[in-house]
Amino acid sequence: MVEAVPIENAKQRSILWASSLSMLVATVLVVLRIIAKRIGSRIDYSDYCILLAWIANVGLHTDQILLCVYGGFGFHLQDIFTRFGPDNATFFFKGIMSFALLWNVNAIFTKISVLLMYLAIFPMPSMLLWCRWAALFITLWCVANIFVGIFICRPVRRNWDFTVPGSCGSQRDWYFSMGVINILTDVVLIGLPMPYLYKIRLPTPKKILAMGLLSIGIGTWVITIYRQVALKDLVFADMTHSGVLATILSGIEPSVAIALACIPLLRPLWGRSNSDSKSSRYDFSNGSSKKSHTYSGRSKTRDQHPIDTVDDSSSEIHLRPVEAEHSTKTSTNHVIEENPCGKKHVNGAEGPNTITVERRWEVNSE
Repeated sequence: MVEAVPIENAKQRSILWASSLSMLVATVLVVLRIIAKRIGSRIDYSDYCILLAWIANVGLHTDQILLCVYGGFGFHLQDIFTRFGPDNATFFFKGIMSFALLWNVNAIFTKISVLLMYLAIFPMPSMLLWCRWAALFITLWCVANIFVGIFICRPVRRNWDFTVPGSCGSQRDWYFSMGVINILTDVVLIGLPMPYLYKIRLPTPKKILAMGLLSIGIGTWVITIYRQVALKDLVFADMTHSGVLATILSGIEPSVAIALACIPLLRPLWGRSNSDSKSSRYDFSNGSSKKSHTYSGRSKTRDQHPIDTVDDSSSEIHLRPVEAEHSTKTSTNHVIEENPCGKKHVNGAEGPNTITVERRWEVNSE
């Protein structure tokens, strides 16, 4: 049985405060998002993904708190062995491996939730294609990270027991590569909707506001870049002490990502009516007023387009099709006739692809 370690230094308190606040912020924003979606439209697959990301995030921060309370996180590794025993050190290294795995699960569902939100707003074939490729890459990348996290040491037991014969790759380099690719995927996610927003016929201030709202994820870049800088001081042999800052930032980043993914969908909390939202129906693909349910869950009581949670008729933002799907060519073949009563009329030629126009008038001679 692993015994708890005393909380007696600033690093330990920083870990506990950071994890607690991160969980609180993410939880509040997810709850507000669900309430907003219930008011404005309905729960869809993007919300289910953000809930799964939130569950992984709670697990991640719970793990970080346990690392501090039972794993001696914040102490030098040598002090853990001498003061608390090897069981606490083993607990820490098992927990830090689990932390990395939970981080990747969190990243998968947070990013896919954003992609599904884009599909709800821009239900176009080109957007569907881009989102599918992005989701595939993100999923494969995170799954690969999970396998690397498990098998970076051979045998696997050497991840937490250094007395076992074997070898390990560089955990610091692995963490750094994850951070670099994470930033690149965030750049793609933020840039993906911009060409579509640019083409919307919208007043410039409103267009800038919409772009800014969907670019809010840039806030995670600062945290990720700071973590990348902190990794240069990481010594995995003394991870319990040298890895505190990098691990705290690794926990804050997914919580902030979840919170920022929720903010663009909170507008219904500011007041709106369901009747207003029913007037907005958009389809970029052909200019018709159709609703897309490709990636949306069904509701028994409501049937609204997912964009209604972002925009409504009280706003000046309206999506207009650039070009129509069908065009009609017309021609006119006029025949002027006069009947015995002195009335004249013009008949257009009849046919399956023509428009018939009839004019009638009366001429009085005095």
